[in-house]
Amino acid sequence: MTVIRQGVTFIVMLLALAGVQACDLSDRIDPQANRPGATPTPQATSSPTEESADINALPEPVAAKRDEILEVMERNSIRRMVNLADDFDGFRSNYGDLRHYDHWYILKRAGIDPIVETQRILAEPYGVKDFGAEKYYIWPSFAARQPSELAFSRLTFAERAKLQELLGEDGMERLQNGEAYPGFRLAIRQDGVWVYLLQDN
Repeated sequence: MTVIRQGVTFIVMLLALAGVQACDLSDRIDPQANRPGATPTPQATSSPTEESADINALPEPVAAKRDEILEVMERNSIRRMVNLADDFDGFRSNYGDLRHYDHWYILKRAGIDPIVETQRILAEPYGVKDFGAEKYYIWPSFAARQPSELAFSRLTFAERAKLQELLGEDGMERLQNGEAYPGFRLAIRQDGVWVYLLQDN
């Protein structure tokens, strides 16, 4: 745990030097939002977030992209991971201007393997955020919840145990402080576009 904390501190320092400000993209996840002529970023509907562990219930493009990501991860190559991410304009891996490769390489040097973390979250249940015209499938399902839905008083014992496994003590403390899910999270749009693979520092 000490090594991981030191690694995270190292990452935070690098991002600070780059002038990066952390932000949560969970409600602004349309990768086309900043393109010329793009429609305004959609707002999430008021309907509750759906959650499921049934991979067979995924739309075919989403299931195919999830399988492709996992296949790339099996090769244990950050370079191949970057090549896949680069297929999607607007894909986000970090909160600043670091290249995907640089960001993921820094994480790995700090003892946080983005490949292992991606494999782990894609084995978890997923959440579905409905933006009206579009839906986004988000792993793990906790990352699709609002901070208020992650309050310990609203979690089951099994959910708290799983969050402890995914986030560790530091992450759990952040949830207790009312923050959004801070761990690795991944989103795929309903048409198979890989939107992001993010984590907070």
